[in-house]
Amino acid sequence: MKRFRICNFTLDTSRNIFNRPAVGDMEKIKEDIKALLISRYGDHDFDAKFARYMELEKPAISIIVEHTDLLEDICNSYVQGNLYPALTGACCLGERIFNDIIFKAMDNFKLSDHYKYVYGKESIINWKKAIELLSDWKIIDNETSRKYKELYKLRTESVHYQIKEQDLAEMALKGINAVNFIINRFFGIGSHRKDVLIYFEVPGELFIKKEAEQDPVVKAFYIPCSILVRPRFKLESGEQPGYFRLVDHEKYEEK
Repeated sequence: MKRFRICNFTLDTSRNIFNRPAVGDMEKIKEDIKALLISRYGDHDFDAKFARYMELEKPAISIIVEHTDLLEDICNSYVQGNLYPALTGACCLGERIFNDIIFKAMDNFKLSDHYKYVYGKESIINWKKAIELLSDWKIIDNETSRKYKELYKLRTESVHYQIKEQDLAEMALKGINAVNFIINRFFGIGSHRKDVLIYFEVPGELFIKKEAEQDPVVKAFYIPCSILVRPRFKLESGEQPGYFRLVDHEKYEEK
């Protein structure tokens, strides 16, 4: 009679809004968002900054975990035109993410041969081994594996000296959007996650499917961002803006 309801997530649909026709109130909304972006990034060379902002393929909705603030720093660097920090930051974040997932999920795979490899370690720096491990554990699909290999190539070319011309703008954008794709696959909240989510079937509500509660990534990341509720719960505004209080007093049979 209880389900986990996701509460701790980010929401940013600003890029989607700019891709919609400017009719009615939409033009005013776009102007307000642009004013907010100018206050954040400064008005000097803003057109170029806005173009870079729109190039980023950030997930519109994502649960909040360690990557959230780090990704924002990387995206801000790219928008401001700080390309090398944005590129190397994206590569570093990709490595942090696979380490975070492996070490939080590993106890679900104690019978795997890979468990011996990760047991007792504090981190993994071997990208090829990490990608193989996550693939064998069925935590990543072929497309996510491909994105990780793409990011690893960018990491090698950006961190280790190369005697060749490098287009940092192209590399940074490719790296950040590879990380955006990976984050969306792991932590995004969208129709692609209907394997684990009851996705807005009740308007405005995001629940975790009962059969998905034992999924290693769901257990490690989605459930900590959720509250366990009965059917007739409600959320009331808390004392601080953006905070809510759970009201869930009714008694139900435990089944």
